[in-house]
Amino acid sequence: MNSIREFEYAGWQRAAPVYVSLFAGATRPYVESLLDAAHASSGAKLLDVACGPGFVAAKARERGVDAVGIDFSPEMIGVARALHAGVEYRLADADALPFADRSFHAVVANFGLHHFENPRKALSEFQRVLQPRGRLAFTIWVNPQENPAWKLILDAVGQNGRLDVPMPAGGIAPSVEGFVDMAGDAGFRADSVRAERIERIWQLPAGTDLVALFERSTVRTAAVLRGQSAEALSAIRNQVARELRNRSIDGVIEMPTRAFLVVADKH
Repeated sequence: MNSIREFEYAGWQRAAPVYVSLFAGATRPYVESLLDAAHASSGAKLLDVACGPGFVAAKARERGVDAVGIDFSPEMIGVARALHAGVEYRLADADALPFADRSFHAVVANFGLHHFENPRKALSEFQRVLQPRGRLAFTIWVNPQENPAWKLILDAVGQNGRLDVPMPAGGIAPSVEGFVDMAGDAGFRADSVRAERIERIWQLPAGTDLVALFERSTVRTAAVLRGQSAEALSAIRNQVARELRNRSIDGVIEMPTRAFLVVADKH
């Protein structure tokens, strides 16, 4: 089995061309709250880590923030540059940031940290590039069984297929408590590290094939789906489609999504 980095790299390279049209609707509703939590205001310098298609850095730029986005996926960086002219996007790894100490007032990561091979090292890098009293803010999803879209899929997999699809060793992300502890260990002020659970709405057109969406535009859930037999995958798809039909109102499916917004301050 490949390393976590190789697994994630291959997955995001594959997902990048369709991410904006398929999955970005789940993550973009958190951007404003993330920037508010980071105190991203005019004149600040901000680093957007695991920037994906670049929405956080672009929105920060609209606020007058000097924002830079980085991602380890060349495909994602290409998408970000194509979408957001005038914003700087660079190819880089979160655990080896190509920036000097004390370069930024804020570091943010919107649903990136739980994909990192070494989140502890990444957090230390975030602390290094932050100025004194700078702020880190990041989002991570709550447990899949508490997030309706993920629960629909994983319940259908459990009933029709197999959940024990091989993943890279160590591929299960820490709990939010684990991330909070890591931030304290990385040198952030222990009394400043806190997590808030928040909820947003993901709007999907009626008739959306949620299984195909996750297959094409995610990494870990996609791997679970790709690990099913053709017969099992068909049954999973049919079950999820039936559930979604019950959620459709006036041609729209409103799917709640739930996440933790974590903040931490540098000394």
